[in-house]
Amino acid sequence: MKTAVAVLVLAAVFDAAVGNTGVTFTNNAYLDENMNVFLQWRRDESTVTMQLEVQTRGMVAIGFSPNGNMPASDIFAGYVGDDGQPYFHDYYAEAQEHPVYDGDSNQNYFDVLATENDTHTIVCFTRNIVMCNSDDRTIINGTNRVIWAYHADDPTSPRSLLYHGATNRGSRSLHILYPRTEPALPADVQTLELLNQNYTVPNTSDTTYLCRGYKVPDLGGKRHLIRWEPVIQPGNEGAVHHVVVYSCGVEPDPDTHDGGEYTCYSNMPGEWYHCSITLLAWAIGGSSFDMPENAGISVGDTNDPRFLMVETHYDNPELRSDIVDSSGLRLYLTATLRENEVGNLQVGADVSQYHKIPPGSASHTTVAHCYSECLQQGMEDISAPALNVFAVFGHAHLAGRKVNIRHVRGASELQELFRDDNYDFNYQETISLDEQRQLLPGDSILMECTYDTTDRNGVTYGGLKTEDEMCIAWILYYPKMELAKCESWPMSYWYLYSLSATATEFSVAENDFVATAPANVAGLTADQILASDITWTDELRADFQRAETQAQRFERCVNKNNDLVHGNGTRPVPPVIEFPWVAADECAGADAVTASMVANMLLVALGFVLITVM
Repeated sequence: MKTAVAVLVLAAVFDAAVGNTGVTFTNNAYLDENMNVFLQWRRDESTVTMQLEVQTRGMVAIGFSPNGNMPASDIFAGYVGDDGQPYFHDYYAEAQEHPVYDGDSNQNYFDVLATENDTHTIVCFTRNIVMCNSDDRTIINGTNRVIWAYHADDPTSPRSLLYHGATNRGSRSLHILYPRTEPALPADVQTLELLNQNYTVPNTSDTTYLCRGYKVPDLGGKRHLIRWEPVIQPGNEGAVHHVVVYSCGVEPDPDTHDGGEYTCYSNMPGEWYHCSITLLAWAIGGSSFDMPENAGISVGDTNDPRFLMVETHYDNPELRSDIVDSSGLRLYLTATLRENEVGNLQVGADVSQYHKIPPGSASHTTVAHCYSECLQQGMEDISAPALNVFAVFGHAHLAGRKVNIRHVRGASELQELFRDDNYDFNYQETISLDEQRQLLPGDSILMECTYDTTDRNGVTYGGLKTEDEMCIAWILYYPKMELAKCESWPMSYWYLYSLSATATEFSVAENDFVATAPANVAGLTADQILASDITWTDELRADFQRAETQAQRFERCVNKNNDLVHGNGTRPVPPVIEFPWVAADECAGADAVTASMVANMLLVALGFVLITVM
C-alpha cells in the first residue's frame, strides 16, 4: 500500500496530509477504549457527513445496528488499494457472517473521500438520514448503535471483506442527530469544581451511591451557570456512572456540612434528606452541556442555594478494592446575566417499591403522568404564558429499552418532547432539542419507560441499585417555576385485585392498601403477596400493564420544599389520547400530522357535504 488520496465524488476540499475534508464537524467520539477508532460527524437537513479515522493501513468498516450486533446492520466498508484508488462499498448483514454486497443497485453512501498515511486510514462519506430500503437502517432520534471493525490488510478482491478478528471490532452508542456545539465562553467566566476527594469505592457491593456536601463560595454576586462538564479521573471511566447535583428545600448549615461525605440515603445526616431538588445531572457517555445563549441557571444570588449535595453513582460489578476516585463536575459561571432563568422539572414515577415491573416481560411499559392542573398552577404562580423546553435527560436502569416523553394538549398529542427507542443504560446525557417546544397552560406530560425483564425471575422494583429500575426525566426550560417535581404512579390496590384480592382498604399501619378478602390474602399488601411464591402468567403480566393506564394514581406536584403546588396527592387515571401524534412518513413523502388534524379535515369535509345537500 502507498500513501494516497482517493476520491469517488469530489464534493469537498480534502487535505491528504491531515485528512481535512473542509467539513466543519459538530460532534466527535472515540468508538473504542484504546482510542484507535475516531469518528467525527455533522448533521445537515437530510444527510449526515461522517469522517472515520482508524489506526490501520488496511480495511475499515462502520455500520448502523439495531442492537450493537452485526445481524440486520447496514454497513459501509472499504480500503485504499495499492493503486491509490478507493474500494468502498455498501453492505448489509443478514447474520453473524460476511455481509451481503449491496452497492450495485442500492448505493447509499456518496461523496466518499479517503486517504492513508504511515499509520492511519481516514475516510469521509455522506449518507441520508432516512433510508427507505428494507436492507438499510435509518439514523434515528435518540440512541443509535454504531458498530465498527478494521483489519491490518486490504482484502484480496474489491467486494470482499477480511475477518476483523475478536479484538478489532466493537460497538458504541451515539446520539448522532443532536448537534453538539461549544459556544465561546465570555471573558468573565468563573469555574466551580464539585469533585470527590480520593474516595475509595467499597468492594462489598456492585452499586454505591456517594453523597458529598459542598458550600457554595461567595461568587461576588449573582451568576448564571451556562455550561457544565464531567471531570472523570483517568482509569475510572467505567466506574463513575452518573453524577447528580441537588439543592435542598431546607438547607443544612453550609459551614458545618461542607466536605461531608456519606453513603447516600443510608448513613447521611437527616438534614440532607431535604436535598432532593435536581439542579443538573450527568451520566456515563455524556459530555459537556451548554445552555442556550439567552438563558442560565441562577447561582450565588440571595435566594439561591448556599449548599449543594452531589450524588455520585459508582458501578463496581467486579467488586474491586483498588478504585480510588476524585471525579465530579466542573461548572462554568458568568456575571453577564442572561435574559431568562432556567428551571429543571423532574417528571416520572416515584423511585420506590410503588414502581413494579413483572418478571418475564419482553415489553412492559411504566406510565407516569404530569397532570395539566399541576403544570398550569406552576405557570400561574409566576404568571408565565408558556414554558420553553430546550433540553431533556431521560433515565432508566439496566432493564430499560425505551424512554418516551409525550406532550399532550387536550385530547391531542403533539410531537414528543423526547423519544429514545434504543435506550442504553451506559450512554446517557442531557439532550438539546433540535427546536425548543412550548408547554402551554392546560398541557400535560406522559412519561413512558419500556422494560425487558425476560431474564429475571422476580419483580423488579423502583430503587437506587443498578438492578432496580427508574423512570424519571429532567426537563430544562425557562422561565423558572417554583414547581420542582410532577410525578405519579398507580395506587397499589389495583395490583391487589390482580393478585386475587376481592376487596381492599387502606391500612394506616402498613401505610399501604391491603386485601380484606378472601381470607388467604387478608391483611397483606401487594408487596407481601409478591414476596411469596406466585406463578407469573401472561394474564397477570397484562393486569400489571393495565394498572399503568387504568388505575387511579398517587400524585406528587411539589415545590423545592416538598410543599404541594396543586392537588391533595391523588388523581384519576391518565387521560385517554384520542388523537395520537402521527410522525411523517418520509419515505412516502407525507407531511407529519396528528390524527386530530385528520379528524378536523374530515369534519370540515362532512360539513361541506351537508351544506351542499341542504
